Amino acid sequence: MTKALWNSLGVLLVGGAVGCGAAGQDGSALLQDDPVSQGLASENGLSAINGLSAINGLVASNGLMTANGLSTINGLSTINGLMTSNGLMTSNGGRATVEYLAKCALSNGDYIDKQDNTGKSYRYYGRVGIGSGWKNGQCDTSCQQKISACMMAHMNSTGNHVPIFINADPDKMPSVGMSLPTDSGSDAIIQEGVFMGNMLTSNPPTAYFVKGDGFKASIPGRLGASSGNPYKSWSGYRTDDANFYDGIASALCQARVLSDGEHYDYKECGTASGPYGTYIGSWPNVVTTYVNRNYNGSVAQNFSTVTLNFNGEGLGFKTRSKAEVWTTTSNFEFKNTVWMYATGNLTIESPAGSNALCSNYWGEHIVITKNTGEPFSLSSLNVHVGNTVTIKGYKKGTSTVVSKTISTPGLNNATILNWDGLLKVEIKQNQGVCIDDVVLKT
Repeated sequence: MTKALWNSLGVLLVGGAVGCGAAGQDGSALLQDDPVSQGLASENGLSAINGLSAINGLVASNGLMTANGLSTINGLSTINGLMTSNGLMTSNGGRATVEYLAKCALSNGDYIDKQDNTGKSYRYYGRVGIGSGWKNGQCDTSCQQKISACMMAHMNSTGNHVPIFINADPDKMPSVGMSLPTDSGSDAIIQEGVFMGNMLTSNPPTAYFVKGDGFKASIPGRLGASSGNPYKSWSGYRTDDANFYDGIASALCQARVLSDGEHYDYKECGTASGPYGTYIGSWPNVVTTYVNRNYNGSVAQNFSTVTLNFNGEGLGFKTRSKAEVWTTTSNFEFKNTVWMYATGNLTIESPAGSNALCSNYWGEHIVITKNTGEPFSLSSLNVHVGNTVTIKGYKKGTSTVVSKTISTPGLNNATILNWDGLLKVEIKQNQGVCIDDVVLKT
């Protein structure tokens, strides 16, 4: 059984955002202390809130360390590690940065006390714990990369607060760990992106992202939607082909399979030295984020029926990038998830006289989600396959997974499911599968 430690996460509001809850020591509002899930060791990921506004030293030409009163060669708790007389501690924006820096670096329940240039005291609590040794010691390159990735994952250039779920390689960041968000009951099931870099000592700061499985450029202040964030898309070659990829996680990052043996997140990102070149592990410390665009969780199903088919798409249309959501119909999205270095495509074919969505390669899934994050029902669908196919439905607010295995269905046989309260449906068959006439209620 999945274990979770429940605690509260209060973050300073910055960039003009309005919040509720108790006032902070400097009079600014704190986000109310909603319970969030803290993963234990490698069993879980971490639920969190982003909202670090990139209005202070993060967008400057220098890193956080330089000219900001911050030093990685001294402990954060010391005057030389985080100065009180100048830099970050002397402004509201700078103190907000320290809030997130401490939250990423220090362990849950740990804290540092610092003063600003007027002598006023502030207490900053830890939460993620990926650089806890920095409190009283040095923060080496690995530590700097981990904290940088964590802080980038929490950035929102609007200063707004958006629920996220973060994963990281448990061997490198055990306090975060790696698991399916649904295992912790999280609604943030859409894999947004992967963050990497070093903002603490590099000059200028190196900060990058690559697009995840369900990347959306329409979340205000998040990656791809705003020029106010310091990170940029990372690009390069992968080892098994001659194509150059710009900001695609599945092409540029190394996968680590999750506990169910089917899904994966990323343990590091690197590029090849050139077309079909040698892999270069440029960023060994990365953080993967999940989001859900239905932020307040209040959307309910109204059970109007929608039937999705693919006759409007041209035969032969295909994509090999799982970051490319190639069609959206009635706010539903279809995408393929492929293993790292797979050469798979989603194609539009006509196996039974009408166009169908097909996946023809080993290890691929066809994934159905509502792009607003709302729950939906899967009533039935036609499955075109000559072998065995497994259909799984992931339910909202629970780790429950409903599943049905179909053996050798005919080309036009409708599979009746009537599953309600779904956040995601996956259809998998190792030798290829096509679906059509998908009847959903939402």
